[in-house]
Amino acid sequence: MNIGLIDDKDASRRAFMLQINLKLKQNHSSWSIIDSKPFSEPDEYRQWILENDISVLITDERLDEEAMENGKYSQMLGSDLVQYLRGYLKDFPIYCITNIDITEKLKGALSYFNLILNKRNFDNDIDNYLNLFTKSGESYFDEFEKELGQIGTLSESIAKGAGSAEDVIKLKSLQTRLLIPHITEEVVDRLEYLDKLEEKVLEIKEMKDELIKHLNK
Repeated sequence: MNIGLIDDKDASRRAFMLQINLKLKQNHSSWSIIDSKPFSEPDEYRQWILENDISVLITDERLDEEAMENGKYSQMLGSDLVQYLRGYLKDFPIYCITNIDITEKLKGALSYFNLILNKRNFDNDIDNYLNLFTKSGESYFDEFEKELGQIGTLSESIAKGAGSAEDVIKLKSLQTRLLIPHITEEVVDRLEYLDKLEEKVLEIKEMKDELIKHLNK
């Protein structure tokens, strides 16, 4: 499983990543950390989280001090990012670790973060905080795997014509929660619908297999 780290400052982000990675190797060997500069589009964060099996996210508050890969500056701060992600990832563990004083804007996002930490406080108790982070990530991952299995079961039932209207609603809700694309509403032909649904079932099964392999490493 992976911790994701978002920070615009290359030097501080890499130093922080090395610091955490060293501790992970000592006490949480099944975990790794993946870092990135801020993204230019909000949806890119969700895709990055899914593609990299990220179970915990750490972000700085100030994401606008150094340019992104495209040369522009982020329009989102950490407090903006967490509120955006909460629209899709209700229970996903998101932590803010920052050197700045807690601003009014950051205070307004307190309820969206799992925790907001001063970098100095984190450094002084890094082992306990990383234990907290990994425990929350493992709980989230376990729930993710469980819900992914429910998606597979519901999809197969619907594809066979045995699913109820409530099953379709639940499937869409789970797909949204786990960032899995819905079958588009424009598909009206039943055969086309079933073909596309079968494709999604196969994708879900492959994703589940990959997650199980990753968990057993």
